[in-house]
Formats: sequence, C-alpha cells, structure tokens
Amino acid sequence: MASVRRLVLRLARENGTWGYRRIHGELALLGVMVAASTVWEILKDAGVDPSPDRAATSWDVFLRGQARRVISSRR
Repeated sequence: MASVRRLVLRLARENGTWGYRRIHGELALLGVMVAASTVWEILKDAGVDPSPDRAATSWDVFLRGQARRVISSRR
C-alpha cells in the first residue's frame, strides 16, 4: 500500500490540475486497482489540496505578475 500512496502523491504533485477521480482513472489504466475514495483519503491525509486549489494562482500573485509585465513593457 505504501507504493500506491507514493504513486498517488507523485501523480498529484506532477499533475496539478488532476483531481482524485482523474488520478484514480490513470491508476486503473496502469493496472493499479484502488478505490477512488482511497485516492481521496490518501490526498486528504497528506494535506494535498483539491486540484483547483493546487493548480490555481492566487489573485495577489496574478496581479503582481500582471503589474510587472505592464511596467516593464512601458520602459
């Protein structure tokens, strides 16, 4: 089970837009039989945020980046 946990966490880390259902589907394609709820539990226990929260840039970070681009383009 430890190897499944490592694989789930690796897939989540390397694919920030994937949720637990997508990870479950990819594991099934690889022949790893595990329930979707187990994938969800592994992610929750590891403190991994749901996919929209992992993949999203905060509004503050987004605005700062945009401001830098606007200022640098005017020079």
